[in-house]
Amino acid sequence: MSRTDLQNSSSTDSMLKQPDFDTLRKKKFTYRLFGVGISHSKAPLMHNFLFGKLGLKDFNYEIMDSLDVDLYLQYTGANKDATCEDELVYNGSAVTMPNKVTMTKYVDLIDDNAKAVGAINTIYVRFRDGKPITIGTNTDTIGIRDLLKFNAPVTVEKNMESKKPGLVYGGGGACRSAIYALYEYLGCSKIYVVNRFPEEVQAIAEDMKANGFAGEIVPVETPEQAEKLEKPELVVLTVPDFEAVSEQEKLARATLEVFIQSKDKGAVLEMCYHPQEITRLYTAFENAGWKVVGGVEAMIYQGLAQQVLWTGYELDEMPVKEVVEHVSKNVHH
Repeated sequence: MSRTDLQNSSSTDSMLKQPDFDTLRKKKFTYRLFGVGISHSKAPLMHNFLFGKLGLKDFNYEIMDSLDVDLYLQYTGANKDATCEDELVYNGSAVTMPNKVTMTKYVDLIDDNAKAVGAINTIYVRFRDGKPITIGTNTDTIGIRDLLKFNAPVTVEKNMESKKPGLVYGGGGACRSAIYALYEYLGCSKIYVVNRFPEEVQAIAEDMKANGFAGEIVPVETPEQAEKLEKPELVVLTVPDFEAVSEQEKLARATLEVFIQSKDKGAVLEMCYHPQEITRLYTAFENAGWKVVGGVEAMIYQGLAQQVLWTGYELDEMPVKEVVEHVSKNVHH
């Protein structure tokens, strides 16, 4: 089967087989983060700490600061002669900007959330017809889901029943993952998006729909429009921490303010954590009575989701609190 045929099939295909993780955990693997400008990434801190806690002494995570796809493919394609777990020399890797979209073309299979989001951040290995294949996914969506479920379980459970809309602020790279997570995993009936450029939101909606996303994406452009809408209780913020300066930015911020001051408060995920975790919007929502979760944990939870795929350990088998404490303590060092 060609790569094109594989990519047109489903990652839930019954012919896909998980590897024998007991065998894999005894082997030596290097997991590489492929991106540019990532020398200060805290991903190695998190992953290598967790590998150690799980007793995976020969698993290592390192940075590959590069745009060289051919070099990266030497790693992802290293299993071409393997026929069983014991022969694997590559078990997965991570991808970040600006390679998240590029690398969708270089895996054997893309799962549904990666198709809808249009980018991958994780590659993992499964078997089909006795041969290893590479699968691209986007664990940012899983990270958002698990983080909100873990930190705001009552709000999430309530939303799964009430099916209220969700809200995403910003139209950048993390926006699509947030839209997907809120609709597919957290029970939101539709997704409002507030962004300084409404045409970007329309383009995102059309692109995600073309890639199989079934949810309704609603651009919210003015405070007056926001006032008339049913208010969300799950919110994801995906913009950098900056003061609104342009007229478009001020309008978007004023529109968001309507939701901040709504009567029913819920949970907010602030994805931004650099240069500091307590951002302007974090403070604004918290002062208004919302439960706010910081972006460091978003980074951690998407990494935990990667490790589920690479190691076979489920989230409830991992020392989540220890990982959060370790990374949070060292994230700005």
